Amino acid sequence: MASHHVSISNATLVELPPEYLGEAADLAANALIDNPIYTAICGPANQSTTAADDDDGPSRSFRQRFLSWIFEKNFRLRSGTCVNRALFDGSNNDKKKNKQLVAFFMFLPPNTPDVGLLDMLRVGMAAAPFLFGIDVVRRLLSIKDEYERIERIVVADHRHHRHHRHDNNVPMYRLERMVVRTEMQGRGIGSRALREALRESDAAGLPVLLSTQEERNVRFYGRLGFEVVREDEIAGHTSWSMIRQPVASDED
Repeated sequence: MASHHVSISNATLVELPPEYLGEAADLAANALIDNPIYTAICGPANQSTTAADDDDGPSRSFRQRFLSWIFEKNFRLRSGTCVNRALFDGSNNDKKKNKQLVAFFMFLPPNTPDVGLLDMLRVGMAAAPFLFGIDVVRRLLSIKDEYERIERIVVADHRHHRHHRHDNNVPMYRLERMVVRTEMQGRGIGSRALREALRESDAAGLPVLLSTQEERNVRFYGRLGFEVVREDEIAGHTSWSMIRQPVASDED
């Protein structure tokens, strides 16, 4: 089968249109299905699995359904706020039909409002315990709390080392859910999309924070200027916190 040619030379990073929320969720679920943290959240084979599960086993099939569902809710919560960033194959002209989403990530500016309980109820997240089990939700919330605790430490350490000891609100961008369509990886698409977003944080003079649980991603982000600032064990797996300092343009 001939490989699919991806044209990104004239593509621009755009906010994800609402009609692509489901596709972005499926893309992220496929890319992150073997992520050790999401595997820990979903746990072993779940009673919600059925005989129709694929050959990779019920646990993997359950993770696929859970991740697609939770990512769609997560992305919907941020829809319309310029957080969901997308790169499509070819032109991003709104009149073009059947565009294929090839890369997606969330890029949260420092003034992004927190998600509240009413927001979560609005998008239907209260159904999670009934669809996937209370144990999955408990593990999700526990691991989420641990990541938030670590992030507070990372931000505090950054403030200290950057001589902002008296400023309790040092702004940072956050990078989350960076994924590229599997068959299109290794072609520079992810780097191309991220560099475009990083120009935004550079222009604002602000650092970018992320966490990753895969060592190959540490090398990928390192090539884009990120540095490991902390290493933790979460749910029995290594998680690396990374920060990229803003880069001044040649015109400055």
